[in-house]
Parts: sequence; C-alpha cells; structure tokens
Amino acid sequence: MSEKIQSRLQERSEAAFAEEERRGTMLAAKVRTAALCLVLFWQAIDSPETGLTYYFNLLEIFVFVILGGLQYFAARKHYIGRRLQYVFVSVDCILLALVFTLGSPFDDDPLPPAIAMDTARFLYFFLFLMQASFSFRPSLVVWSGLSIILARLGMWLWFLSQPSVFSNLDLEEQTIEAWFDAGSDLNFLFLGYAAAELLVVLIVSAGLAIVVARSRRLVQNLLSTERKRASLARYFSPNVVSQLSNSNAQIAAARQQEVAVLFADIMGFTKLCENASAEEVIDLLREYHDRLGKAVFDNQGTLDKYIGDGLMATFGTPDPSPNDPKNALNCAFEMIDALNGWNEERFLSGVEPIRVGIGLHWGPVVAGDIGNERRLEYGVIGDTVNIASRIEHLTRDLDAQLVVSDELVNAIRKSGCVANLDRLALAGYQEIRGRGSGIKVWVYSAT
Repeated sequence: MSEKIQSRLQERSEAAFAEEERRGTMLAAKVRTAALCLVLFWQAIDSPETGLTYYFNLLEIFVFVILGGLQYFAARKHYIGRRLQYVFVSVDCILLALVFTLGSPFDDDPLPPAIAMDTARFLYFFLFLMQASFSFRPSLVVWSGLSIILARLGMWLWFLSQPSVFSNLDLEEQTIEAWFDAGSDLNFLFLGYAAAELLVVLIVSAGLAIVVARSRRLVQNLLSTERKRASLARYFSPNVVSQLSNSNAQIAAARQQEVAVLFADIMGFTKLCENASAEEVIDLLREYHDRLGKAVFDNQGTLDKYIGDGLMATFGTPDPSPNDPKNALNCAFEMIDALNGWNEERFLSGVEPIRVGIGLHWGPVVAGDIGNERRLEYGVIGDTVNIASRIEHLTRDLDAQLVVSDELVNAIRKSGCVANLDRLALAGYQEIRGRGSGIKVWVYSAT
C-alpha cells in the first residue's frame, strides 16, 4: 500500500513540475521573442546592408522571432510536449549555424571563414542554453548543449572542407610564430579555438544541468516536507510536527503501544441546535472544536478525529512518554476551563451554555495509518478505544463533566505526576455496555 501511495505522490510531483516546465517555457519564449524584436528593430535602422541582402538579414532574425512565438503558443495551449521541446532546441541551433555559415545568397561579397567563425558570433548559441534552463529539466539543458556542439562542429567541418580554407594542421611549421603569420589570412582557421569552444559548451551545459537538477531536487524536498507537515498538523501538536518532519521517523507502520484515549461530546447538542440555522450550527462547532483542539495540542496530544459535536484524541502517539497520562488529564481540565470561559461569553450574548462530557481511559492500542491508497488517516484501534468511548457516555448517567478510568489514574500515580488527581472523586464500579464486569471510574463535576 505504501508503495502505491508513494507512486501517487510521485505522479503528482511530476505533474506539478510538468506545469512549471510549461510555464518556464512560456516565460523563456516571451523573453526571447521580446529580445529578438528589439534586435530586429535595431538591425532595421542600423544595418549597413542594402537591397535584397538587407531584407534577407531581417528575414533571418524574423524567422527566430516566429520560432519563439510558436514555442510560446504551443506551451500556452498545452500542445508542446517533451519531444517537441527537444525538436525546437535542435531547429534553433541548426538554423543559427546555417545563418552564420551560408550568409545571404544575395551578398556578392560573403564573409570570409575567419569572420564567420568569429567567437563573438558563437556566443549567440548560449542564448539557447539559457532558454533551455528555464524549462527546469536537466535533460533538455544537456540536449541543448549537445545540439550546440554538433551545430558548431558542423560549421567547422563545412568551412574546413572548402578548397581555399586551411588550418594550423596544414602549416609546414607548427610554431606560434607560424600561427600568427597565418592568422593574417582570413581563410585561416585555428583549430585550437574549436576545441576551446566545444569544451566550454560542454562544461557550461553540464554545470547548468547540475544546477537545474539540484534546484529541482530542492523544490521536491521542500514540497515533500511541507506536504508532510501539513498532513501531520491535522493530528499532532506543532512541536511534534516539527520533530517528525525534521526526522526520518515512520509513523505509518502499525505498532502496539499504551496510550491515553480521550472522548469529548456536547451534552444535549440536538436540543441546543434545534432552532439554529445551518450557519449557526457550523459556527458553533468551529468555535467548540477550536477550543478543544487547542487544549489537545497544548498538552502534546494527537487529534485523532472530529465526530460531529465530539472529538477523539490520544496521548502517547506517535511516540509514548511518561507524561502521557498526566497530559491527558490536564487536557480534559483545560477543555472544561476553556468551555467555562466560553460560556461566560455566551451568557453575556444571551445564548445557552455549552456542557461537555469527557471520558478518559488508559490501555494498549494498535496505532498506524488506517485506510487505503485513496484515503489514509493516522489513528488507533482496540478495546481501549471502545472503553474510552463508553466511559464518555457515563458522564450522562453520573451527571459529571469528566469520567476517568482507574487505569488512567494508576498510570498517573506510577509516573509520579499526581497533580489534578485531587480534583477527582471515586465513583466506584460502573457497568458499561460490552463488558461482563464493571469498570472502576473517577469523576469530576464543577457543579
């Protein structure tokens, strides 16, 4: 079951990243298109070319503007898939290589190889590498680097295949002086530059891919931690949430342990709400649950569930401590005190007071995640839970706000923390449904 849950969470994370990749692609395409529009405008007013060559050069830039617009449109309409993104990167690199290599067919005096292969022009390829990094996908960054390397390598091979072009390997003397002398010829290409360029692209693309992968992993870890904290915060007190989310503790695995179980329920809830509107009932429950839930968390308890006008809480989950019995009793008294303060406010507002019945029991339970892969909740099961629920029902018979089992009282005494025990009075053995013999209980009533 846990493997299925992890798989579903992984799918959701991948879907979230896919959406961020799409948004990143849109942003990169917008930035690229805006930048190229500026370049196109500047080229239009500042180009020294004339005639058909002038318009062809503008057309070359406009083609890249159109490609950027297509990428933005495809990402916005969810047409762009992972394969199409790789195609766009390859097309960009190939087209730029062709533009620098072939030049304008209308130019009677094309650029010589040494100028066409100038390093300043080569830097334009890094714009595609930057654009790929917006995708938040390391593989696309690596693919962009490889596409640049292949495109640039193709340019070098094309020019070296021309009959008038020669390189440092063609020189009779392989000396620095011979290289400098040959450098004055615009048909000379120094292969050392090619090696340096390709190495730089390889290093930069690998570095960017590592940075993107690291950022992606960081976001995944943050999402996982926040998801875990949000899930834990539904049940555990804030300090327990911090402890669990900052550790590798596993709370899903079922285990048996001794805990204190608390049930609380509003007495006469149906009569209290018979003339109230739906909104008033919900507002009442929210204020009631807020006060009782705070008492649970303030005493290191785990909020198991809300049950209509009641709730169930445990003390000793996920990890037991010697103070669990004491914390459970303290929580019960804090709930009563909180409701007494609330009732004073309700009295001033002219509405009926709230009276709660609380049952406490101590014993063994099985704790862990309960449910299936579609819905899981951390909870406890066992006879101790059933008895605690029935002890809570004794509050009506005994006209008490709090009924505590003798097992919990003894657990408090064993821990040495006997505070608040003097507020309880022994009520003897009481019969409860499902038990052949009675159970010894203690009671508290403020009235």
